[in-house]
Amino acid sequence: MTEHPTKPDPVARYRAVLDTLDPRLRIAAKLRTLFPMIETQVAAGVPHAAIMEDLAQAGLAVRPTTYITTLRRWRKANRPQTAPAVPVTARTPTAAHRTAPDTPRTTPSPPPVDAIQGRPHGIETPSDLRQIRHMRVDLEALRREGLEQRQKATNPTPQDKE
Repeated sequence: MTEHPTKPDPVARYRAVLDTLDPRLRIAAKLRTLFPMIETQVAAGVPHAAIMEDLAQAGLAVRPTTYITTLRRWRKANRPQTAPAVPVTARTPTAAHRTAPDTPRTTPSPPPVDAIQGRPHGIETPSDLRQIRHMRVDLEALRREGLEQRQKATNPTPQDKE
């Protein structure tokens, strides 16, 4: 399964890495060392079934469930860390707002704390969905904030320009 004559065969590359590993390691541990190479192949469009066939030819017979589970866990562990959830507080002008006064605001600022209570930082788990379901929203406060934002958009004050 060579795609280009200058690139080594994936089976040979897998075999070279597997030969450096301790044979007593579990299959999942061996897979974790190979996943950087596997990810580049997946990004190039190689199907997972073909990758698993290459792994079997290299001497690492992997069940599909083991492959998928280990791949998901590896991707989750290597996912870039997001910022922890921070409670919503009053926003202060940032340096970007001060240096670019002529740029219009395209995204509205989030409502203050009293309008929406219990908002999660992002939706990543079923727990976040439950939190959204149980959050308290003050509709009157949201209406007032919307009116204020529309007024600011139509009548910018000198403070907004700084």
